[in-house]
Amino acid sequence: MKIDILVIVIYFMFMMAIGYFFQKHASNSTSDYFSGGGKMLWWMVGGTAFMTQFSAMTFTGMAGDAFTKGIGPVVVFYANALGYLTCFLWFAPKARQLRIATPIEGIRMRFGNTSEQAFTWAIMLPNIISAGVWLNALAIFASAVFEVSIDITIIVTGLVVLFMSLTGGAWAVIASDFMQMIILMVRHVS
Repeated sequence: MKIDILVIVIYFMFMMAIGYFFQKHASNSTSDYFSGGGKMLWWMVGGTAFMTQFSAMTFTGMAGDAFTKGIGPVVVFYANALGYLTCFLWFAPKARQLRIATPIEGIRMRFGNTSEQAFTWAIMLPNIISAGVWLNALAIFASAVFEVSIDITIIVTGLVVLFMSLTGGAWAVIASDFMQMIILMVRHVS
């Protein structure tokens, strides 16, 4: 077994351990599962928001576009910052005032159960397709680098993420994102 594969296996085991460790925090209510019961600190949530924006596109696609097309692709990152600021200034206070953990709860409160169900089902297929595209992109990259089958990469990665997020909820996802941010920052500083 190559050392690279061993490192990935250890990392996946660590991610599943995070899910198991935070299991007791995720199961009491919807608020606990989706928002950590409102007990997460700003730097934890900020770290996960920061890591959510990272992908292979950030390092390769956008860098290549900026090199060949100039400043245009940088606008995407400024638009993201503007979107975050808008959410912070406009949507977050409203969600806090309503005491909701998910946007779907806000839709139910404002428009009723039928609208909640319609919106939930309307976004389910695009979200599944989006997750599939991300897993496929990861699998293509990993199969080229680690010489592992695309199918195996998709299945194993999907199961690890599913296990971690289902068992540990928001706490596990936030903890894993924060750990990834620390690894990324230490790597770029050294």
